[in-house]
Amino acid sequence: MHLAVEQAQKPMSLVITAGQRGDSPQFQVVLGRIRVPRPGPGRPRTRPDKVRADKAHGSRANRAYLRKRGIRCTIPEKRDQTANRRKRGSCGGRPPHAFSHVIIVVGCRAG
Repeated sequence: MHLAVEQAQKPMSLVITAGQRGDSPQFQVVLGRIRVPRPGPGRPRTRPDKVRADKAHGSRANRAYLRKRGIRCTIPEKRDQTANRRKRGSCGGRPPHAFSHVIIVVGCRAG
């Protein structure tokens, strides 16, 4: 089970897959199914302002997908990636962000 939830933990998107399926390949599918109805007439919103996810979703493909759609994200980097960037001479890490109105992508296993 793969979920996208709002900050108040209300589910916004749900994808059910086999238990052995990884979380990262389902990232784009889960975000693509988000539909938030507008208060008046008009089509539903499909693009969140921000996304916060865990290290499992930090692949280049997922980050490129978010950049292409104009979605800001906060995804921590894996230690080995940070170490490799520092080794190359760049300073590592990401600045802390305030998490308001954030969509959280969560992978769950039932049973």
